[in-house]
Amino acid sequence: MKQFTAVFLLFITTITFGQTTLFEPNLIPNNDGFGVTISPNDDMLLFTKAYGGRDTLRIFQSQKINGQWQKPELAFFADAKFKQIDPTFSPDGKTILYNTLESPETSFDVFAIHKTKTGWTKPEKLTDAINTKSSEFYATISSKKNIYFTRRTKSNDIYVSNFVDNKYQPAKVLEGHLNSDMNESNPYISPKEDFIIFFSDKTGGLGDTDLYISFNKNNKWSHPINLGDKINSESSEFCPTIDIKNQRFLFSRTKVVDGKRIENMYSIPLKDLNIKGIKKWAKW
Repeated sequence: MKQFTAVFLLFITTITFGQTTLFEPNLIPNNDGFGVTISPNDDMLLFTKAYGGRDTLRIFQSQKINGQWQKPELAFFADAKFKQIDPTFSPDGKTILYNTLESPETSFDVFAIHKTKTGWTKPEKLTDAINTKSSEFYATISSKKNIYFTRRTKSNDIYVSNFVDNKYQPAKVLEGHLNSDMNESNPYISPKEDFIIFFSDKTGGLGDTDLYISFNKNNKWSHPINLGDKINSESSEFCPTIDIKNQRFLFSRTKVVDGKRIENMYSIPLKDLNIKGIKKWAKW
């Protein structure tokens, strides 16, 4: 397996990527934000403000008015009493998923709000088909409303809860070669569920955690392929997502310097990720 991973890492590092740039550096404060998500119609963005650590975590929003992003403020659904992270829009923009830690004695759970004709619903904690006594976090949703997320037990693994007959089914760990004995987390599921991008800290990467891609064939997930050194670095990469309207791949990067987290969000044109080209190398 180590040899297999190394071969694909070598291949991906030879791909010519476009310029990876800081995401909206004039809008979002330097060094203390991660996990951006943008609505499909490009009128709202959400991200997590971290204040240099993990003691205080808040979800912020910015509205786009007359083509300009406005100064970020606490998200309209956020509750400053709690740690809250990992906002994400559904492909149709009508659902926002995010995570809340309700007390130090509990674990992170997945919450949702839904857009109606009269506005957004109140936050609701998702059912025990998804939430358990373990921590569930970084949930993303497909066009079929299936929810992919991380569950932390002995390690972090990626699960899916399928939406069947208007009800979420008990979550199951993804089948195939995606999960390992190490930590797999932060899954971004494509709207069609044909690929998933996530981070792992398994051996053979470039840093503490790297971003990988895996492809779906008959509900079996391929061996993960490292996204290479134009995305990954000696630091930790996490929180992958796609800006649908502007066709950009977005991700975050974090490192600890003198006890303080330095983390920012980055952008690269989606076409330069060359997902179709990478898929040709996928093995099941």
